[in-house]
Amino acid sequence: MKIKFRNELLFRKAFIPWYDTELVMLMTLVFSVVVLLFSMVGVAAALDDPRFQSHIWVPCLLGSFSMIITISTLIRLMRRWSIGGD
Repeated sequence: MKIKFRNELLFRKAFIPWYDTELVMLMTLVFSVVVLLFSMVGVAAALDDPRFQSHIWVPCLLGSFSMIITISTLIRLMRRWSIGGD
């Protein structure tokens, strides 16, 4: 059995999981922006109808979660593209 040297292990190409690829991240970004727009329409509809004003928290929560996902995905993509896109 051959023992691998420490230097050989450091320079091999890193394995990138499928959920961390650029295509999946771009699809996540598009989907989260669509959900964000949907929640904005939901807030506008809830503000128009007095019966739904007590339930405005639902589209606001959906919009805030979507905004968090959008911002975090954008940050990851910008970091990846600024490094050089390995």
